[in-house]
Amino acid sequence: MMRGMEIAPNIYCIPAGYVNMYLFADEAGWTLIDAGTPRKQNLIFDSLAELGQPPEALKRIIITHTDIDHVGSLAAIQARSGATVLASKETKPYLLSGKTPEHMPALMQTFINIFMKFKPVPEATIQLIADGDRLPYLGGLEVIRTFGHTLEHYSFYSPMTGVLFAGDALSTRNGRIQSSPKRVTADQDYATQSAIKLLEMAPATLACGHGPPMSNFSTKEIMDLFNQLRQEKN
Repeated sequence: MMRGMEIAPNIYCIPAGYVNMYLFADEAGWTLIDAGTPRKQNLIFDSLAELGQPPEALKRIIITHTDIDHVGSLAAIQARSGATVLASKETKPYLLSGKTPEHMPALMQTFINIFMKFKPVPEATIQLIADGDRLPYLGGLEVIRTFGHTLEHYSFYSPMTGVLFAGDALSTRNGRIQSSPKRVTADQDYATQSAIKLLEMAPATLACGHGPPMSNFSTKEIMDLFNQLRQEKN
């Protein structure tokens, strides 16, 4: 049985404990969005195998941000597949150093800095992407700068499928659409602006880093959060 769930044609959510990875196929081959916590690489390769694909079928890995729960298995997946890593210029230094950007409470951030580094990827594997780019996947995957949770966070939207890969700019924990929690947010004003920007796109499916993908939300749910965020912004 497929380890993930198909959330749209040829787009799969692969849960890796408390965080999600997303795997999809189109005419450009297979693409992964985010790479989970450390030692989760077999979830991806087993999923590909169940879909009749070898490891090298994975052509690229797109990164939303460099928290260890989103890039923990990146180096292992990249090394086995040979995939290109697509990331922003803000994210690249973290991918090369294996460090997580600072956005956690002080004591927790100190612990992370000392004990929770991830394995870097070779610089030659990284291809830079930027806000406003339209990547040639899923009919034109829009690159959207969504700073706030971290100051190098990006989200990705496919108008053709209606799927928004929101990373941690939004979440669907406990069945509710939420923005980045204040306690783990680098810049609250940025986070609010980013969440509003994403909600204004009116996606058909929210594919977040945390919480199950959602496509059955009501207009009221979106508007309630939108109005709450607008009030916080003002």
